[in-house]
Amino acid sequence: MSALILDPAAEAAPTGRRVFAIDLARGLAVFFMIAVHTMWMFGSHQVQTGTDFGHWLHLMGQGASAFLITMGFSFMVTPDRRLSRAFQRGAMILLVAYAMNALKFLVPIYVFGTMPEAFIAAYGWHSPLSLGQAAYLLGTGDILQMAGIAFFLIALARRFVPSKYGLLGMMLGSVVFSALMQGTRLGHPVPDYLLDLLWGKHWNVYFPVFPWIAHILVGMFLGTVYQEYGRDEQALLRVTGRLGVVLLGMGWAISRTDWAYHFNDFFHTGPGGTIYLLGRALCVFYLAIRLLALRPMAGWFRTAVNYLSEHVTTLYVVQWTLICWAMGIVGYQTLDPWQVLGMMPVMIVATLLAEYALRRLWQMLRRGLSLLRNWAWQGGLPRSDGAG
Repeated sequence: MSALILDPAAEAAPTGRRVFAIDLARGLAVFFMIAVHTMWMFGSHQVQTGTDFGHWLHLMGQGASAFLITMGFSFMVTPDRRLSRAFQRGAMILLVAYAMNALKFLVPIYVFGTMPEAFIAAYGWHSPLSLGQAAYLLGTGDILQMAGIAFFLIALARRFVPSKYGLLGMMLGSVVFSALMQGTRLGHPVPDYLLDLLWGKHWNVYFPVFPWIAHILVGMFLGTVYQEYGRDEQALLRVTGRLGVVLLGMGWAISRTDWAYHFNDFFHTGPGGTIYLLGRALCVFYLAIRLLALRPMAGWFRTAVNYLSEHVTTLYVVQWTLICWAMGIVGYQTLDPWQVLGMMPVMIVATLLAEYALRRLWQMLRRGLSLLRNWAWQGGLPRSDGAG
């Protein structure tokens, strides 16, 4: 499948020149994402909460903001700005999101029969699962559900909000709106699930659209800046650093009024937490680019970063699938720090190899179908009226 269709962060500049700063943010986020998910599912509770290793890895692995900022940036610089195209991509991402949940959860439970009972017990359940419990797992709201729904909203924002400062205003408005609506439900299962996807605070949805869409809107602001400055990456970097400092200070000041509320947890933050995470992500992004600029960039490094960035969505789906399948062998939250450290390169390499193999297989299938279609058009197949 085309990266442009499947990848909510696929970056396609009209000039064909990639933006290395954006690729770096997205590529490194992919790398640390696999590492932190490995720890979440394989590392013991003590490793995750009681060791410096666990705390640092959690901090380094919080790459969701980078994904979403780069998604918003790419959305603004892509040459195809049709609403229909954006809606198509949003629908495709949602389809992939729920397919990933089926691969992560339902396949090891119902096909392989390998899902550890400890994982089921973590939800307060026991095997066999009820239909409602299976539906809960299938409907888990991850970052892809959030991205798919957000595509419909940001397509409208791109069409009707031409000003970059209007996009920043929408970002702040989305943060306030999230605070007002967070956790609101109607008391009926289906509507409540849909509302949870929008602004929920429960663990059936990890990435509600509000407040996480704020990160995409900041990326859209940066994409507009990049275009207005004639695709000048240095100008983009300067604006990123300044905005990062402002948002970091603002978020810290707001969060100090009630840290427990604003940082209830990483996935369901209050207004101060959301703005703080945005500022931190932009500052880290700025510093990383500045540090790398101090030394010559190796060609292999740039190639690797571009590859990770270009295939971020398929890598995301593959790594979650492999990690959840591997729990049938490794177990759920059973490993000590050294064992977790050893598993990280294993899962990174396995993800890269599996993603590459699947992509090559898809290319072969497409090529085969194309050849078959051409053969049929050229008269290779009998006509339906029997005269051929």
